[in-house]
Amino acid sequence: MGFILQYIDLLWLPLGLLTMHKQHRGWAIGFFIGCMLMMRLQAELMISTGYDNGFLGLLEMGAHRRGQITYSIFYVIYIALAVYSPGTKGPIFMAASISIFFAALFTSMIVMLI
Repeated sequence: MGFILQYIDLLWLPLGLLTMHKQHRGWAIGFFIGCMLMMRLQAELMISTGYDNGFLGLLEMGAHRRGQITYSIFYVIYIALAVYSPGTKGPIFMAASISIFFAALFTSMIVMLI
């Protein structure tokens, strides 16, 4: 059961690709894989410092679970923005993807630290 919960966020990849417009699928793959890797790197960083429940310890959840929840919220936001903007050109969509990636990165780091 632990193995399944550790990689449950991989379900977002096919779901996201099914909902994306054809011209956005390449950027979506990069976004989802980049976010999944970054979340695991952040969780591993928190675990390696010895503070699995965050530096403040206000929440009982582990860093990996917090990261999955935070990034899942950003996946929903990303999919919604991509679906409702079908005519977006490549550079604009790339910039939006990078912006949402960094927003997810900084938000999840704050959530993991709490």
